[in-house]
Amino acid sequence: MKTPIFLLASFGFLTMLVAIKSTYVNFSKFEYNKVQLESDKYKVCIDACNACVASCKKCESMCLKEKDAKMNQCIQLCRETIAACTAASQLMTLKSANSKEICAVAAKICDRCATECEKFSSAHCKECATLCRKAAKMCREM
Repeated sequence: MKTPIFLLASFGFLTMLVAIKSTYVNFSKFEYNKVQLESDKYKVCIDACNACVASCKKCESMCLKEKDAKMNQCIQLCRETIAACTAASQLMTLKSANSKEICAVAAKICDRCATECEKFSSAHCKECATLCRKAAKMCREM
């Protein structure tokens, strides 16, 4: 009589373990996917900010060579964009709680830089404007 009860209890216990394990595994997959999506979002924004920084450095350098006073605002905004996007990229890399705030500021500065660069016909300014707009968009989505 003890053997059937023991077998029945063992079977019930194993069934319960399987149910709990599958629930845990599904929850773990959900958490992993959530973390992965968040990580992908950071990566895309970091890449956009880094591309913007590279483009702004090139634009700044080329505009300085032109030695034209009308390029002063472009140069200044490129410098500000480099600083803002570098800070945003670094904070996102650290997964800082302040990432969203710095990204919001970086987006505004990127938009200003893009608007200024769009005033000029040079290829480096056009490229800078395009990458600034992309970085601004990604930063606003954070």
